[in-house]
Amino acid sequence: MMKFLLLFFSLVLFAQQKITPQYIDAESDKLDIIGLKGQAMDGGYLEKSLFILKESQRIHYSKGIALGYIHFASYYSNSQDYQKELENLKLAMKEEYTGNNPDFQIRIKRQLALNYTNMGLYKEAINEFKENVKLADEISVDTIRVFDKSRAYCEIGIAYRRQNQLDSCRWYLEKGIKNVSEYKDKKANKPKWLYLAYSLVLVEIDIAEKKYKSAEARFKSLESRPMMVLGNNNFQVYKVKGLLSEHKQQYDSAISNYQKAVDLVKKVKNIMVQQDLYNNIARVYHQTGKKDSAEKYLQKYTVIKDSLEKNRRPAIENTVQELVNQKEEKIKAKNKFLIYAVWIGILCIVIFIVFVRKNLHQKNKILNIKEKETQELNQKLNFAFEEVIQLAKNNDPEFLTRFQEVYPDFFPNLMKIEPHLQSTELKFCALLFLNFSTKDIAAYTFVQPQSVQTRKNRLRKRLGIPSDEDIYLWMKKIN
Repeated sequence: MMKFLLLFFSLVLFAQQKITPQYIDAESDKLDIIGLKGQAMDGGYLEKSLFILKESQRIHYSKGIALGYIHFASYYSNSQDYQKELENLKLAMKEEYTGNNPDFQIRIKRQLALNYTNMGLYKEAINEFKENVKLADEISVDTIRVFDKSRAYCEIGIAYRRQNQLDSCRWYLEKGIKNVSEYKDKKANKPKWLYLAYSLVLVEIDIAEKKYKSAEARFKSLESRPMMVLGNNNFQVYKVKGLLSEHKQQYDSAISNYQKAVDLVKKVKNIMVQQDLYNNIARVYHQTGKKDSAEKYLQKYTVIKDSLEKNRRPAIENTVQELVNQKEEKIKAKNKFLIYAVWIGILCIVIFIVFVRKNLHQKNKILNIKEKETQELNQKLNFAFEEVIQLAKNNDPEFLTRFQEVYPDFFPNLMKIEPHLQSTELKFCALLFLNFSTKDIAAYTFVQPQSVQTRKNRLRKRLGIPSDEDIYLWMKKIN
């Protein structure tokens, strides 16, 4: 009854306004701003979300329907109802508009990944963020593509940080921050916000690894920049100040900064950060011998922790079961595909037998070449080779260094042909030398296969490789 009355009130309120897609977009933008301010739980947000959804359904506006579900998901996220959040995100993902717009898919997948993070399902969260890295390449607008890709990298880093995998966290954060430097509009606030927000996380990582000089130098550099973190999200600045003060044993300053961060984080209703801050305050009070104050904040920390666990448990059970069901469905589909593949394979074998004699001579030549290559490779294969292959598959930043140690002549020989090759091009040549296919390179470096093929073509021109010569064999000859 209450929901009906709220809907009726909303309809009466907006009755005189002609409902158009443009009007719905504008109202949705207002809700986004409310969400950024941490006011999604305040009065009116849920009613306006319902209004957007119903009116969009009435005029068959697919984007508005998806937006309505997204706003519902945001509301349930703030109320820690992760199961309902997940349900609404899936409904948004099914909309026709979503399927045709990679930037919209990124928005939904990002919120879905944050949902998984809140439930502690970090592997699933990282998979969604990595999907966003790939989706960003499909966006035609340069600035949007760069920002979305950079943000996805940084959020992968945050997910690794939640698991205390600080090396991986740092690697992805630095990759995202470096990537956003390609943003063309130097006056835009969004990239500045991203740079500052995630650079502050790097300061926290430095502190966690006891690299205090690096932390202080990085923070000093950030302080010289205009603080572009949006509104109440400046809590990150005070949190870092508190950590640095705590390291210097300036405990009063640490408490003061942590408390300022708490005041701001309450306004954006970020419960997980609030929990961390209470733990920090309790730790500082414990160090100063103020046991009563330490116990007070430890209790606040425990209350939030227990509340989050209580809300997570049913959502995790349902989500995990759903993920299991999805995997089972994939296995069934794969088995069905294999049956068809077997029959198609048999047909192909029959066709192959018909034509094999005509192609036998050419095949023998190819086999002889492959056998020679195999013999050469077998002579060089050792533990170091396997290590280099694994580093390449992991897209590990140590790959280039280790490759140069194992094949010291390869890069110098390339540089004789083209002295201005960049490190990214050298890495690409190394992957070709190691015989990685276009598909493998795309998978391990998070790019599209088309992009890999384009890079191959450009490399041929730069190095003067004839179009009729196998680029992989050419790379072998260079070494």
